[in-house]
Amino acid sequence: MRYLAFLLLVLFSVTAYGQKKDTAVGTYAENGKLISITNLTGLSDCSAVSVSGKVGKVKTDGGLARVNIKSGKSNESVEVPLDRLAPDERAVIFKQLLRKSLNIRIAGYRCEPDGPFKAFSIDRVY
Repeated sequence: MRYLAFLLLVLFSVTAYGQKKDTAVGTYAENGKLISITNLTGLSDCSAVSVSGKVGKVKTDGGLARVNIKSGKSNESVEVPLDRLAPDERAVIFKQLLRKSLNIRIAGYRCEPDGPFKAFSIDRVY
């Protein structure tokens, strides 16, 4: 009986350890272009916000990209977490989605009224 309990403990530990990390999901068009990324962050208690416009400056700092979005006469600063992206999507996000002068829509959470907001989805706007 002790061996059965030990075996069950080991079995459950291995299955918990082997679960896949929650990653962001990319959506591709028929021509192979990346058009959307979702699930960049988990749920938050902060207020949801969305902005659409053209991509301005893009700066990377380790696992975080800071993007300026120009919508009309206003500029919005957005932080895009890169640590949940799959390696193949991390390679193409700056070429096909976060490229200067490209129209995109970014949704995210804003915890500070004046600071940048953290993105949870990025969609290309045609």
